[in-house]
Amino acid sequence: MTLPRASARLGRRISAYTRLTPPTSTMEVLLMGNHWLSPKILIYVSLLLLLSLAVACGGTSAEPQIIEREVIVEKEVIKEVPVEKQVIVREEVIREIIKEVPVEKEVIREVIREVIKEVPVEIVVERMIVPTAQPIVKAGSLAGFPKAGENGVPKSVGKLTMATDSWGGSDLNPWQLSGTTFLQDLFNLSIMRQAPNGDIAAYWAETFEQDEEGITFKLNPKAKFQDGSPADAQALYDNFQAIGWDWKKYGYENPSWTSGRTKTNIESMEVISPTELRITTKGPKPIFMWELGGNGYHGWWAGNPATLKKGQEEYLKDPLGGGPFSIAEWDPGTRIVLDRWDDFWADYEWYHAPQYEQLELLTVPDHAARFALLKSEQADMVYNVPWPVAKGLVRSEDFKRGINPEKGDLWTQTYLANGMLVLDFNLAYRLRQSKYPEGRVDKGDVKINYFAYPEGFEKDPTLDSRVRQALSLAIDRQAISKGPHFGMSFPIGSIWHAGSFGAREEVVFNPSPYNPERAKQLLAEAGYADGFEITGHFGQFAGRPGIPEAVDAISSYWQDIGVKVTWEEHDPSDFVNGFRFNRLKWTQVSLRTWGRQDNSGREAVLYRPSSGYTGVTTPDIVDLTFVLQRTTDVEEQERLLAEIEDRVLALNETFPLYGMTLVMGYTDRVLAHPTVKFSPHFKHLDLITLRD
Repeated sequence: MTLPRASARLGRRISAYTRLTPPTSTMEVLLMGNHWLSPKILIYVSLLLLLSLAVACGGTSAEPQIIEREVIVEKEVIKEVPVEKQVIVREEVIREIIKEVPVEKEVIREVIREVIKEVPVEIVVERMIVPTAQPIVKAGSLAGFPKAGENGVPKSVGKLTMATDSWGGSDLNPWQLSGTTFLQDLFNLSIMRQAPNGDIAAYWAETFEQDEEGITFKLNPKAKFQDGSPADAQALYDNFQAIGWDWKKYGYENPSWTSGRTKTNIESMEVISPTELRITTKGPKPIFMWELGGNGYHGWWAGNPATLKKGQEEYLKDPLGGGPFSIAEWDPGTRIVLDRWDDFWADYEWYHAPQYEQLELLTVPDHAARFALLKSEQADMVYNVPWPVAKGLVRSEDFKRGINPEKGDLWTQTYLANGMLVLDFNLAYRLRQSKYPEGRVDKGDVKINYFAYPEGFEKDPTLDSRVRQALSLAIDRQAISKGPHFGMSFPIGSIWHAGSFGAREEVVFNPSPYNPERAKQLLAEAGYADGFEITGHFGQFAGRPGIPEAVDAISSYWQDIGVKVTWEEHDPSDFVNGFRFNRLKWTQVSLRTWGRQDNSGREAVLYRPSSGYTGVTTPDIVDLTFVLQRTTDVEEQERLLAEIEDRVLALNETFPLYGMTLVMGYTDRVLAHPTVKFSPHFKHLDLITLRD
């Protein structure tokens, strides 16, 4: 697809003086002859030249002598075409233009071939009204789940203890997030979220209305913060403003990782009333709700402006957020204890004060130790039960998902398509990026990371596409899934998550084949028949099971084709920041992972060099991601997502490996945990019900 450009891009190829047609004038015949040096001929030519000069000087009204000389000029012209609706015209029109160019003594006729590609300069769509959020969650969507205070279920219980491998980043300040964190759900606000049935539901905002110019939120008039101040439209305005632009004003040294997406989406804001905020967006923003509004993998939260404006030190003393919990104890990265806020303002079926008085969250990275806490009932719930163990436990999905089957001491439920793992070869991308100057910004005015190419890797084997293909073909994805992953992962061929908007089943479920013989042939063709050594990098992320097992298996498969890999494991935050701040500029290969996105348009922004966790990309792919972000036509969004994916995969620099599932385990004390089927991390902890 050809994208809009500010100016035409010309590519000229002018042919040498080559005759394509027979001579048509006396002078041409004479000049072609082999006897043109004859004195008689020279005299004749001289007379003709004098006559031509006289004609050119106005001595006669006769037409100038035309010598046809065909000069081929190829150029690409981007023709601006006004459109009323979202239309991408992909028809190419080839036409010839005969252009007569007067020159001294002769007229040269150029034949110019124009390839005219019609694309819209701007996208204007009919008014797009997104349905309000409140009616989407149907009454009784939690039918069948135990409810506190009904049918013998206690109205209130003491403490729920949960152990997890990680809760993401340990940042409590929403204006200072360095990466994804799952704790913000508990004590701060997001605009909307998924209900347990997966539908977008009212939380802070009761409804929203979106059109091509922006989005309007109508907030719950009951919403408030724990200091009693209103969680109103001005509070939402203050959070957007500080996260995107004003963070320095309040003494913060760095912006939140959500700052870029805020600035990319928002042009201006207006507080219409205490409960209504109008946001004017930078053009149509069809994935606004997935980036900032709370749909699916929500990564944007709002806190209490009164405490946030006091700076980091004062804020951490007591955030006084608007969520259902307040923070009682905090040991960063290890333990957090939260107390129920009994005066919590929300009373939705899917968002209300929890049944239990206190929530204790523990980070226990070791799988065996974490499961031991569950087995000994020191923890009521464990997030990320090891796959080998989970295979032998009772699955609630065999009865009613999320409800205790009453079949023993322990039971489970599973998040499907929780995340994915891809194999990235980074040096070719780094080489492309190193040719651009520092200090660039993208079309969203977000700073583009600069990656200088590292010394010593100018002839690295992974710069050869055949080598990269060989290393992918050498991996038996099916065997990894069935073996060390115990059938809990599934091989994929897509960079989009299974079941998400924009994912094509024929791509998702068509993984790269296993063909070690072809891999060896490709290495030999590239000049590496005897193999080579390589260094790889990965991080063990929260809720991303199976990565160490995949690392070991890949090492073995590559050894079989003569390639020795040494893996370096990094702290997850350092691993992500390595992409953002160029710490891993020298990586030859990495295993990049990220959580599920319900709209692949949200993932598409990863394929920009300005992304905080960038994937391999090219300028044409980047351009497509921006066209996608201002396209509101659903079919065109799907087409663009397909084209982005096809172009990324065609680089042979990123190779999808597998999609993950994640298992949560519960003791018999837990009666139910209604939560979505597809999720990248734990959700709806506030809806868990327990026995005494």
